[in-house]
Amino acid sequence: MVTEEQHHLLIDECKEWVSKLKELKEEVAALRSELYVFAPGKTDHETLKGIEHFHNQFHVQSINIHDLKHEIKHHIQEAEHHPNFGNRIPHRHVKDHFDLFTKVFNELKDEFHQFIG
Repeated sequence: MVTEEQHHLLIDECKEWVSKLKELKEEVAALRSELYVFAPGKTDHETLKGIEHFHNQFHVQSINIHDLKHEIKHHIQEAEHHPNFGNRIPHRHVKDHFDLFTKVFNELKDEFHQFIG
């Protein structure tokens, strides 16, 4: 059984994730802009493949952010409607998704900056 305080902490944590995802959405837009500044005039085949790769990845990450925000918001609604939902496994499941996404995103960002380096 989850106490009311624990329940509110779980919901607050979810709201923090949504806020962080909004920041990451803006970061994807900034990375995409960096790519658009970098790309013009490049003709090397490998460079063009890299540009296409990162363009596609930024699109995919935008979709992933949208989907993860939806999953978290659904989780918040469930928690708000069922204050004694009590089991942390679904919350941990959502947390695992969030943590994995941020890890993959940070790796992509580092890879991109090495590429345009």
